Amino acid sequence: MQMSDYALAQLANERLAHAREVAARRALVRSLTPRESLRVRLVGVLVALGRRHLAEPAAQRATS
Repeated sequence: MQMSDYALAQLANERLAHAREVAARRALVRSLTPRESLRVRLVGVLVALGRRHLAEPAAQRATS
């Protein structure tokens, strides 16, 4: 099945318009949702590392 250049261009334009709508919607949702600050994420990572460190046996910690 061959498509004319016009039909192919129309199909590409429709897909591009749809992709732009989806991207705009996602950007809007992303802008409305609160994001954690870098400090909050860093504290979470440090707490997780601390818990992991405390859960390791003492002998294994000494050799690491």
